Amino acid sequence: ARDEELWRLACVKVWGLSVGTLDAQDAENSTVYYSWRDMFIRRERVNFSGCYISKTTYLRMGENSFQDQFYRPVQLVEYYRYIRFMPDGKVLMMTSADEPSQGVTKIRNVHNIRPDVLRGRYRLFGDTVTLVLQKSSQSRATTGHVRQRRGSVMPLDEDSNATQFLIELRIGHSPKRRCAQLVWSHYTLVQKRNKVDTSSEFDLTDAKYPSLWFSPVKSYHLDADAPLV
Repeated sequence: ARDEELWRLACVKVWGLSVGTLDAQDAENSTVYYSWRDMFIRRERVNFSGCYISKTTYLRMGENSFQDQFYRPVQLVEYYRYIRFMPDGKVLMMTSADEPSQGVTKIRNVHNIRPDVLRGRYRLFGDTVTLVLQKSSQSRATTGHVRQRRGSVMPLDEDSNATQFLIELRIGHSPKRRCAQLVWSHYTLVQKRNKVDTSSEFDLTDAKYPSLWFSPVKSYHLDADAPLV
């Protein structure tokens, strides 16, 4: 378990082309590590054995009653946001009113993605993880003819009229687990219509975009698409 080659392969699995080397760190990672195992333990990364979850709660005013004009109901709205990372560079994000016990099951099967799930790719830059997402297309998701390249931040599908979500999250820690928190730092919506891009940024308030916290999920099993070497 202390074999350096095993820990080097583990680091390559997490950081891909941005893994760097122990003796000459690049600009993205200036910290000096004493071994590949030391890098895997101390360097910021995302966890694969579960998903990151946040809960958003707000009050929404209803319409005045016809019988009593002084009565106006107030509705309590609650929904959850789920983000799941995978070692091959793919990422899934879903917003749902389902509790975590039911919500995590909807992004368990990575080969049969629901239409309401955003899918794309991610890349790590120091303590920042960058996501490029777009809405899932059921017909394309089931064909299996997608181009994959480690470390790429390009979305899986290319469409002349598409909507992309560009997200930057900062990796944080909890007292009991490293890399257990994701804090919103940037969120942009890019709409492409007739080869013309129109972008708009979201207002990242703590009330609307609270931090996501990692939660282990025992049912998340990663299946290899190729022989392990």
